[in-house]
Amino acid sequence: MVFKNITLIEKSKLILIAATGLLVLAISALATVFLFNISYSEEPETMEYSSQDVQKYTAEIEARTDPSFNVLLLGYGGADHDGSFLTDAIKLVNIDPVTKDVTVISIPRDLWVEIPVRSDMGEYQKINAAYAIGMDDNYPLKQTQYRGVEGAQKLVGDVVEAITGKKVDGVIAVDFAGLIDTVDALGGIEVNVPVTFDDYFYPIKGEENNICGKSPEEMERIHALYSGFELEKQFECRYEHLHFDAGINHMDGQTVLKFVRSRHSNEHGGDFARAQRQMAVLSAIKEKVLSLGAFDNVPGFIKNYTRSVTTNLKAEAIIAFLAKFPETGGYSTKSITLSDENVLTNATSPEGAYILEPRAGQGNFTDVKAYINAELEK
Repeated sequence: MVFKNITLIEKSKLILIAATGLLVLAISALATVFLFNISYSEEPETMEYSSQDVQKYTAEIEARTDPSFNVLLLGYGGADHDGSFLTDAIKLVNIDPVTKDVTVISIPRDLWVEIPVRSDMGEYQKINAAYAIGMDDNYPLKQTQYRGVEGAQKLVGDVVEAITGKKVDGVIAVDFAGLIDTVDALGGIEVNVPVTFDDYFYPIKGEENNICGKSPEEMERIHALYSGFELEKQFECRYEHLHFDAGINHMDGQTVLKFVRSRHSNEHGGDFARAQRQMAVLSAIKEKVLSLGAFDNVPGFIKNYTRSVTTNLKAEAIIAFLAKFPETGGYSTKSITLSDENVLTNATSPEGAYILEPRAGQGNFTDVKAYINAELEK
């Protein structure tokens, strides 16, 4: 199949149909390929791309034994949040044109992995730090290929490849503002909440240092008795109470952000519960977009969301994939979550932090790769 002078709308629709299920992050982000990596012509309906690069990616796809196309989705706080580039959401989306499955593989943020912080060695840290390390050029011995925004995306992509055994064809990163904008632009979404839960300790932005009216004597006593999160819990004015009922809930952007970020619920807390909630939001956004026909005006939809999205995903790579596998209809969506219920185990870092490691041992992801392949084949 030869792609010549196809319109932005046509190409965008092909990609978005092929990537059914790449929502929350991908609704905004897949489309931005056309703004970040392709030069616009005078007319917004058409654009240019490199035929030579299409040929290069076509050769790569032809050489693969695994025909799937993989996009890594990252969600992070952004400039106005502590740990601004630490990734709260890490999801590898596997698009298999043979089985017609789109599989979202959730990777827990506490997974203990080796990150290439310098050219001659790696350093074990939680995987949620990989993107932040890439964005931080204060690491003087970090390889040139891992510097800058695209370098950060390549770094985290390489780490995920080592864990999953799947080639990462592109990385899409969006901050919290992008998530809020996406949901609000859709007029809110209907989320099927899996479990009724409360979280009494959701942090209020700007209240991190509020002493909640405590006297110096009380502050001294509290600091002597408590540490870590138990210490933070003594300052209740820093937090708000979240409550969600099981079943369909209408949510705006801010509510969705709280829903997917909540961590301290007794009924539905922790990263694995968050992964389940993130999948519920993925499904809700997909249904809303399809019901509204939001991509009928693709250029206008794209332009609203470039502020909060970065990607190294090349349109030429997607075109090459679609040339090899042009049938974009009939895909189904499923999910895989790596957890301590299958291939991971709870552990403690040398500094005493909670981490997750492969059951096979630190740095040994053989069983993780085998588990992912087995689940993909079901």
